[in-house]
Amino acid sequence: MITRLLCILMALAFAGACAAQAPAADSHVTRLTFPNGLRLLVKPEPGRGLVALTVVVRAGALEEGETPGVGQILARVLLTGARNLSERKLAQLVDEVGGSFSVTWDPDYTEIYVSTTAAQLKPALELLAETLIEPKLDAQRILEARKQVAQDAREAARNPFRAGYDRLLSLLHPGRPYGRPLLAEPDRLEQITPEQVRRFMKDWFVPSNMVLAVVGDVRVEQVRDAARLWFGRLQPAAAPSREAPTAPPPPSSGPVMVEMDSGVTYVLAGAPASGLNSRRYATDSIVAAVLGGGKASRMFQQIREEQGLVYELGTLYPPLLYQSHVVAYALSPAYLPAGPRDVDPSFEQVRAALKASVDSLLQSPITEAELTRAKNYLVGTFALRHQRLQERSKHLAWFEALGLGWEFDQSFPGLVQSVTLAEVRERAAELFRRSAMVLVVPRE
Repeated sequence: MITRLLCILMALAFAGACAAQAPAADSHVTRLTFPNGLRLLVKPEPGRGLVALTVVVRAGALEEGETPGVGQILARVLLTGARNLSERKLAQLVDEVGGSFSVTWDPDYTEIYVSTTAAQLKPALELLAETLIEPKLDAQRILEARKQVAQDAREAARNPFRAGYDRLLSLLHPGRPYGRPLLAEPDRLEQITPEQVRRFMKDWFVPSNMVLAVVGDVRVEQVRDAARLWFGRLQPAAAPSREAPTAPPPPSSGPVMVEMDSGVTYVLAGAPASGLNSRRYATDSIVAAVLGGGKASRMFQQIREEQGLVYELGTLYPPLLYQSHVVAYALSPAYLPAGPRDVDPSFEQVRAALKASVDSLLQSPITEAELTRAKNYLVGTFALRHQRLQERSKHLAWFEALGLGWEFDQSFPGLVQSVTLAEVRERAAELFRRSAMVLVVPRE
């Protein structure tokens, strides 16, 4: 009875503080900050009867500090839900209505996501809140999660692209959080204790370090009232201070070869690039699209169309907050580097073709037609990533949690369109001037 009374009093206090605050909103998104520091974003999309809820906690590789992998273990534990929510209740909330519940770790954040019917809004908010307030953090469950993450890391190490990409990260971001493997090394994971996992959650999973975004067939007042009831139980606290990682030095090593038991060969060339918080992020995105974005890109035309080489190619530009990287990659048939097979392209031919395509950014200035095509490609693919409710709720919470503001989700296409030809040419001429290359080849 006393516990229930305390919950009611906290909810009433929460309601009074919220009512006194005028929400910052436009015609689409309403933003509220609750007394405990939690930020709430609501975007009503009536008519479909569905809702997506995403909590983004700014807790990733940088926050892991000297215990890489602790956040990945915690994410796996949180996937089991809360202590006082039975598996049957979780199934009713999600599975029986065709929804989903997921927890994802990223180098910049941890994401907890629920999709369900609009009629299940309150139980969905309860699930998210209880997962954060009463997670199943007993030692046995943490050790089991650690074992699962370590197994995932071992399997990832056998993937030729992942192995090559992780090696490239270490060259592009040496000694920095972004330079770690996407999944921590099993030996490091097995040293992490249950107490370290609990401490990581206590330090970083605080309401002032969280954003809750709700998108779907809901009303703002409906979400606000239900959210303050459940998330009001989160005690206010400040997350530890963090320092942005220093910029990495330019890569200086020559090509690095990684031998694997694999039937394919990868060539990856990468260079440091701007992070999401940089004014040059849109410019670097255009350069990456000119080089390897789509079938009209330079890589596709020069390597596939003109030379008929490789199975797959393209560029990657991960949206990391502080510093990122552009990676050009090519997948070709398996062969030994010392002696190519009769029907396969030679190893040097693939490497030379990729290098020539990258070098073309220095030697052949980007044209107006390429700029227009790349802008349309970026704006189009960005829009396509918003087709699902899940992605729309994630993007709002993600950009808000990283300090860019949820408005970045709407302003990014305009930032792309505002980049000039002179800016793109200047950046293209310097981006890959200092780069690193990794060659993943079959073991002899």
